[in-house]
Amino acid sequence: MISIDKEDEGTLPVSVIVPLSKNRREFFDNMVLPMLGANNVNEIIVNDDEGSAPKKRNAGFKKATQPFIMFCDDDIILPANYIESAYNLLKKNPDIAFAYTGYHGIVLHPESHPMHGNFEIPNIEFSQQALKFGNYISTMTLMRREAFPMFDENLKRLQDWDLFLTIVKNGGKGMLIPNLTFYAYYLDNGITSNNNSEFDAISAIRAKHKF
Repeated sequence: MISIDKEDEGTLPVSVIVPLSKNRREFFDNMVLPMLGANNVNEIIVNDDEGSAPKKRNAGFKKATQPFIMFCDDDIILPANYIESAYNLLKKNPDIAFAYTGYHGIVLHPESHPMHGNFEIPNIEFSQQALKFGNYISTMTLMRREAFPMFDENLKRLQDWDLFLTIVKNGGKGMLIPNLTFYAYYLDNGITSNNNSEFDAISAIRAKHKF
């Protein structure tokens, strides 16, 4: 079921869309949702239907009403000023399609995670050329509604990389939010439970975008 929480007037004109896993409901309700509320957004859309995360995100987007969109996973903790900082940057730069940051990964099961412990994805300035070599932009990125091309539900992995490559191919540009980050909690095996080959996933992206 897709649930929508609408806030009062005076909030940021942002729809936050969360693909919720049923086994993360408690963490989401107690840790993630309060910080989304602290970010003072107009609309929080939670989709706990069956299906892949890209499918849930696309379905949530179709319910969204605001001119700015942000996807937030159910294991992400944002600082209270995160979305407002991204929104202010986009307001000041009307030619920019999306605003992003790096993040800190908190790994609860290092024995089964490919990073084998906590890690950091640093803040990297936007470069269209660098994006072809690998994704440095998180799904937790504020974007203009009209820039969002929908997630490709046919891809098995790396749908976020494909998303930003598509936005850039369509003429959109990104901008790094300086001096800001968030925390991603890896509560279970996560990506290690994905049996789809990373090599095959990278090959599919390169074939689709012809590089």
